[in-house]
Amino acid sequence: MTRPDNLTALVFAAIRDKIVDSSLPPGSSVSEASLAAQLQVSKTPVREALLRLRHIGLVEPGGRGLRVVQPSITGIRDAFEFRAGVEAMSGRHAANRSTPDQQERILELATLSQEAAERHDDVAFLRCDQEFHLAIADAARNGVLREAVENAIILTRALRRRDVTGLRDFLPDAREHVGIAEVIRAGSPDLAAGRLADHIHRIMLEMLDIDPGPVPS
Repeated sequence: MTRPDNLTALVFAAIRDKIVDSSLPPGSSVSEASLAAQLQVSKTPVREALLRLRHIGLVEPGGRGLRVVQPSITGIRDAFEFRAGVEAMSGRHAANRSTPDQQERILELATLSQEAAERHDDVAFLRCDQEFHLAIADAARNGVLREAVENAIILTRALRRRDVTGLRDFLPDAREHVGIAEVIRAGSPDLAAGRLADHIHRIMLEMLDIDPGPVPS
C-alpha cells in the first residue's frame, strides 16, 4: 500500500511534469478536483502537492484558486539568480565535504552530460544535467541546502522550456560541468562556487537572449 507521504511525492511529481511539459500551460487555472480525478487520488495529496509547487513558484494565486505561473523576464531572472546563489554555496560545501566516491560520481555525470551533448541527445543531456547538479547538492551534506537546490532546479527547468525544443547547444553547458567537477575533486571551494554561479548566470543570459551584463526588469 502506498504511504501518504509517498503518494504526495508521486502526485507532486506528476503535476510538476505537467507544468514542465506544458500539459498545464502558463496562465492556466489549476483545479484540485480536476487534478485529483485525472490522477485518481483524493484531493488531500493534490492540495499538499500544490502547496509545495506554490512555495517553489510554479503556481500562484489567480482568480478564486491557483494558476500556473506566467514566465517573465523578471521571474526568470529572479529564479536563476536564486539558483546561482544556492548552487554556489552547494559547490563550495561539496568541494570541502565530498567523499572521493562522490567526487568521482560528479565527474562521471559531467562526462556523461558531455557525451550526450556531443551526440545531440537532448533527453539524455537534461537527465544527466539534473543528476549532476543534485549530486553536487548531495555532496554538500546540508539537507536544507539540498532541498533549496532541488526546488530551484524544478523552477528553472519549467522556465527553460525552449531548451527541449532543440534551439540550444548544450555542449558549452556540458564542458562547464566537467570543469566544475574537476575543481570540486581538487578541493577548491572558491573556484567551485564561482564556476557554478557563472554557469547558471550564463545560461540565464543566453535564455533571455541578452549580452552579459545587468538583466532588465
